[in-house]
Amino acid sequence: MKHWIRRPLALAAALAGAAVAIAPAAASAEGPAPAVRWQAPVSGSHVATNLKGSRCKVAASGVKKVVFKLDGSRLGTDTKAPFTCSIATKKLRAGNHRVTATAYAPTGGASTVTSVINVGSSAATTKAVGTALPVAAKSPTEEATPPVTPTADNSIPSLPSAASNLVIGIDGGYFEWSEEEVEMRTRLGAAVTRHEWDIDAPVNAQDHLVYVAAAKVHTRIHALLGANELGSASHYKEWVIAFIKRYGKGGSFWAEHPELDEAKYAIQTFELGNEPYYGGMTATQYAQTVRPTLEAVHAQDLPAKLILPSVVYGNETSWIDTLYQSIPDLNEYFYAFASHPYWYGHSPSTAGNGSPFGRIATLRRRMNELGAGDKPIFITEYGESTADCGEECVSEAEQAAHIATLLTGVLTHPEWGVEMISFFQLHDWATESSEREEQFGLLRQDGTPKPAYPIVQAAMAAYTG
Repeated sequence: MKHWIRRPLALAAALAGAAVAIAPAAASAEGPAPAVRWQAPVSGSHVATNLKGSRCKVAASGVKKVVFKLDGSRLGTDTKAPFTCSIATKKLRAGNHRVTATAYAPTGGASTVTSVINVGSSAATTKAVGTALPVAAKSPTEEATPPVTPTADNSIPSLPSAASNLVIGIDGGYFEWSEEEVEMRTRLGAAVTRHEWDIDAPVNAQDHLVYVAAAKVHTRIHALLGANELGSASHYKEWVIAFIKRYGKGGSFWAEHPELDEAKYAIQTFELGNEPYYGGMTATQYAQTVRPTLEAVHAQDLPAKLILPSVVYGNETSWIDTLYQSIPDLNEYFYAFASHPYWYGHSPSTAGNGSPFGRIATLRRRMNELGAGDKPIFITEYGESTADCGEECVSEAEQAAHIATLLTGVLTHPEWGVEMISFFQLHDWATESSEREEQFGLLRQDGTPKPAYPIVQAAMAAYTG
C-alpha cells in the first residue's frame, strides 16, 4: 500500500496558494447570489400527501427563475412568483428525500436551498444497524452530534436513518490484491471500493483487479484516477477518456467479459485526483489540468459521474471558489465534491477549525451558495490511526467511537447530502508501529478485527447505495 502523506498543518499554506481571493459568502462566482428560502415543506417534516402550490414553495426576490429538484432529478422550473413546485410523494419510496430549489439572478448568480422531507412513516424510516432506534433528522442549526461510544463488549451502536442512496465503502489501495486480501474484502462485503489508478500505466493494467472485484469480491469500484500529481492536461484528458470507455457502462472491458454483471459492476464514479492541494498544485493549476477532461466527458456524453477534490478549513473555501472562478459553468461538468475530513486524534464532532462536522457543513453551505445544492458530497477518505504516534493517533476503542460518531453525524444530517463514505483503510500494514500511516486498518495486520470493524461492516450492509 502506498501511504499518502497528509499534512493538516499545511492546509493554510495549501489554501493560501489559491490564485483568487475568497468570494463573499453570499455571492456566487458569476455575480451576487439571490436570497431564497423554503416556506414549505419545512426541512425534517413528515409528508403524507402530495405537495403542490403553497405546500411546495420558496420565497425569492430579484430572480429570473427557480429550478426545483428532487433527489437530484429535475422537478420543474418556475419563472414567476410565487415560486412553487409539485411533488407526487405518494409515488416515492419510504424514507428521507432531498428537495432543492436553485434561484438564478438575472446577473447569473445562483443560490440553492434544501429541504429534507420524510415520506411513508410518522417517524424517520430507520435501517437497522445493530438494534436501531428512530432518530429524527437534525436541522442545520442544531449543534454537532455528540460522540457515540461503543459498549464494553464492542456491540454495534444504534445508527439512525439516512437517504437511501447512501453507500458505505472501503479504500482499496492502488495495487493488485493478494489472495489473502481478496478473501478479507469478500468477507467485509463492501458494495463500493475506492481504488487508485496510476495514470502513467496502461489503462488496462489492472484488468485482473476489476475482474476479481466483480466476480469474487462483488464490489463496484469507485475509481480514483491519479494521486496528488496529475501531469499534463492533455495526457490526463486522453487517459481518463480511455479509462471511462474501458470500464464505464458500455465499456470494452465488459464486452470482453459478458459473464460479469455489467449493470451492477461497471464503474460509475470517477474521482479526478486525490489530494492535489498536498501535491504542490494550486487550485488554479488543478483547474487548468482537469478542465479539458471535464469538457471532453461532457461533450462526448460519457457515462461518468466526475468527482472533484475539495479542501475546507474552518470557513476557508478558496479552493472551490477558485475552481468556479477558473472553469465557466463548472456545475455543468461535475457530479460531486470529495471531502477528506481527517482530524487526527479528535472526535469528528469536536469544535474547532479542523472539525470534520464543521468542514462538511461549510462545504455544503458554500456549494449551495454556488448553485450546487443538488450535488452530493463524497467522503472518499476518513479514518483514525491506532499506531503509537502520540496525539495524532488513538486507541482501538477511540477509533471505533470516532468512526461511529462520523456515521451518526452523516445519518442525522441529511441536509449535508453525503452520498458516499469510504473508510481508510481495510487492514494495518504493521504491528505496534510508531508510523501513523501504517495502522489505519479496521483489521489488525494479522487479520483480526478491531472494535471498529463490526461497526463499519454493519453500516455497509445497511447502506449499499
